[in-house]
Amino acid sequence: MIYGKVLTTAALTAALALGAVLPTGAASAATLTEDNSYRIFGSDRYQTSLEVSWTGWGDGEAETVVVATGADFPDALAATPLASFHLAPLLLTKKDSLPAGFADELKRLGAKNVILIGGTGAVSEEVKNEIAKLGIEVDRISGKSRYETAVKIAEELGMDESLFVTTGATFADSLSISPVAGYIEEPILLVPASGTVPAVVADYIKANQPALPFIIGGEKAVAPSVEALFAEEPMRLAGVSRYDTNKAINDFMYENELFDETAEIYIATGTNFPDALSGSALASLYPDPLVLTAPTPTAASKQQIQDYSTPDTFHYILGGEKAVSSDTLKKLFAK
Repeated sequence: MIYGKVLTTAALTAALALGAVLPTGAASAATLTEDNSYRIFGSDRYQTSLEVSWTGWGDGEAETVVVATGADFPDALAATPLASFHLAPLLLTKKDSLPAGFADELKRLGAKNVILIGGTGAVSEEVKNEIAKLGIEVDRISGKSRYETAVKIAEELGMDESLFVTTGATFADSLSISPVAGYIEEPILLVPASGTVPAVVADYIKANQPALPFIIGGEKAVAPSVEALFAEEPMRLAGVSRYDTNKAINDFMYENELFDETAEIYIATGTNFPDALSGSALASLYPDPLVLTAPTPTAASKQQIQDYSTPDTFHYILGGEKAVSSDTLKKLFAK
């Protein structure tokens, strides 16, 4: 099922130079039906991540698989671009043991390499050994903190022209930018919401100076002082809430034709990270927006559905009823 990637940061730069093309909107087309939607879910976050993998990758289609803990978000926030670089699913594991079906999914995918994200406090050596016993080579990317881990991922990934900086204190803004960052294979760095930027992050920015830097989130999420680290003035994509920031990101990418005639939209809860994290790796194979919603959808979430949907749009709902309920979807698509 994997599609080839054609967009690059050079294309993004060119689009910005030409100026934004405002979305036309498709309010009359935003209707959710059984024919234009599919819910990807399992019995828990781990099984949902396996279902995402099954949906996006056929037998033998993933030589490399990226694995992160499903228990907490910090180490995994910057992992989607690395997964996308390898055309890999992002699977979630328990700290000390592989979830049911995990080993079988690695075999189905034809995995030869697994990259663990985070230290042993996140993904233990027991898990590493379980995977290695399957005859799979296992590497680990980790740092002393979530900030250093993100830098190490960036170093592994490499950077072309763009860099995305977002808060490491919460998950929503990173998840919102992950599909785009993944698609163009550019890194995400994390910074504290306040206080001093960790030296490892500041040193990476100073040494690599992107031509097209982005700050994701408002000034309470990423302080104005971070802007001074860049030689080029960064573009800040932000809103008054996580849902407004999500909309600002997706609107920007749509307006600059990265989401041209959007064929697919991914919908996930904005109140927890696991389903959107696994789903972001799938969304990054295209370029498709990830729309975050609250149980009672905000105006920002509802407007995105109306603006982006066309008669041909297919909607992937990430997670089960407890994550994104049928009632939430009804409200999200209500005119």
